Amino acid sequence: MIPAILGKTLHDRRRAVMGFGLGIVALSVWLGVMFTVMRESDDFIEFMNNLPTGLLSAFGIDSATFLSAAGFLSSYLFTLFAPLFVLFFVISAAANEVMAEERDGLIDMLLSSPVSRTRVFLEKTGGVALAALVLVAVLTAALLVVNPIFDLSLSVTGILAAGLSLWLLGLVFTALTLVAGTFTGRSVMAGGVAGSVAFLAWFVSGFSDLYAPLESFDKASPFTWYQEPHPLTDGMGAGQLWLAATAAVLITAATLMFRRRDLSTERALLPTTSIPRLTRKRKGRSVRAAWLLTGSFRKTVWDRRRSVWGWGGGLGLLTLVMFSVWPTMAADAEALAGLITSMPREVFAMFGMSDPQAIVTPAGFVSSRTYQAIGPILIIMFVVRGVSMAMVKEESDGAFDLALSVPASRKRVIAGKALGVAFSTGLVIVIITVAALVGNLAWETELGTDRILAAGAGLGLLGLFFGGLTMAIWALGGSSFPAVRITAVVAMATFLLNGLGSLSPALETARVVSPFYWYFGDAPPLAKGFEPNYFLLLAGALVTGWAAITKIDRRDIAT
Repeated sequence: MIPAILGKTLHDRRRAVMGFGLGIVALSVWLGVMFTVMRESDDFIEFMNNLPTGLLSAFGIDSATFLSAAGFLSSYLFTLFAPLFVLFFVISAAANEVMAEERDGLIDMLLSSPVSRTRVFLEKTGGVALAALVLVAVLTAALLVVNPIFDLSLSVTGILAAGLSLWLLGLVFTALTLVAGTFTGRSVMAGGVAGSVAFLAWFVSGFSDLYAPLESFDKASPFTWYQEPHPLTDGMGAGQLWLAATAAVLITAATLMFRRRDLSTERALLPTTSIPRLTRKRKGRSVRAAWLLTGSFRKTVWDRRRSVWGWGGGLGLLTLVMFSVWPTMAADAEALAGLITSMPREVFAMFGMSDPQAIVTPAGFVSSRTYQAIGPILIIMFVVRGVSMAMVKEESDGAFDLALSVPASRKRVIAGKALGVAFSTGLVIVIITVAALVGNLAWETELGTDRILAAGAGLGLLGLFFGGLTMAIWALGGSSFPAVRITAVVAMATFLLNGLGSLSPALETARVVSPFYWYFGDAPPLAKGFEPNYFLLLAGALVTGWAAITKIDRRDIAT
């Protein structure tokens, strides 16, 4: 019999597991197709054997194994996309299970039952760990099915070892989220700390071959333990032991801190005069926190303030990294051009690049990660999560009726929340843009200020388009309707439609309805100015957002 708290945690995560699982299965199948295309190109294989190791490292490719199915999947699936899926899932789930319940004033109700704090905490942790295990098991099962279909020649032992490593990596960052959360009592801080450490660990592990100072930190990175030895080829190794030991130590530390923490459940409501910290005067004025919490717009911005720095800082750092790597790429421009020419176009289309030759330019190279692959994914996640936290989750938790009880119209409250999410997104884009401007000057890429500003604007509008779509779906279906997951499916489908449409004449016409086509087009964002198609993204965000506001104004809120 499953304990009650553990069972509830698993029940609460069931939809998220299904959504992430479908995405990761689709990605596995797509990568299997890509490898079969590449494997049949003799010119590509010959060229890869002659490329410099440093050039491949900039793309996260291990030259020793890339030409095998295990190496290809390690470079694309297990190095980037699978950890991104799993870590986003576990960090969000861990922060919501403990710290968010404390913030909402729910954890004290649970702890009032005749159950020890330790049991409550461990069952919630175990629920997140088991949900992550189910997600990894879905990926593992997908690879076991894809393996014989595409003749990948992967060993069952290797697939299981890779899945175990991925799950243990997720467990480490689950534990880190809980440590940060039990120390601070804040879900946003917990997620921000864990996300920042994850990004830095990935950066150290992925770029240590290019930056000598990083080599001394490489062995201490969880991503290094996760990748070495290569689980798909070498099976079990010391890396899994390091991950398991680290997770155990962090979970123990988090449990001890949770047992001794004074739970601050009074923060579940808006600050009142009974909290001196928020009401003391400075030079005759109320402190910033009290002012920011007096309206839906300002409160939404306040709630997202740490996320802005976390997400914006991570993407800004990625942008600077791409600029800093460009001189190395330019030194081997001929080899880079040969690599692009030899690789099948389907590989680039998968990442939204319909013009692979543009990668040999600074605009194309920097855009390939910041503005065409990782950047759009993270910005869409940021905006959709902002809408979910500010609107969908508040309705499901019964807090939305409190917000609507203020002397303001529903439309004004919802519009304020939407504008708060949009403003927070704009701040993230500003951080990325400033990083791009600094990188452009520091490494003399001569991209032009206007193109950098336009690329940032387009990236922000792309995120806001899907944020508006999430709002519209929520307004139509209510908080019980999976608005976030439907938006994720639409985003993935339209992303693939844009990439495949550049290859298939049959899909070329349909491609123009993809919001990713409106942003990407057939040129890297940094290689062009503000495109007329960007107005389609803006119009889509405004229309769906206004439709949601109008609909919710008439809907019976489920409290």
